[in-house]
Amino acid sequence: MDSQLPFSCPICGRKTDYPVAKLKKGALLTCPFCKLKLTLHGHMLEEVEREIKKKEEKASKKAKPRGAPGSRRKAG
Repeated sequence: MDSQLPFSCPICGRKTDYPVAKLKKGALLTCPFCKLKLTLHGHMLEEVEREIKKKEEKASKKAKPRGAPGSRRKAG
């Protein structure tokens, strides 16, 4: 997946888009605005993982067409 995810700096609060592939445990992120360097772990990692999961679920829902042949419908 080559998509990006916004990440807010805990110091200055500005958002920067990072490639999803880079947002792994232990990743070193540098805020381009205040130059804070942080290691992705703990609660920040958990939040990033939740956002990645949401993004993947949303993408997979878009990939499945509605009303595709073979889908079940209840008789009304």
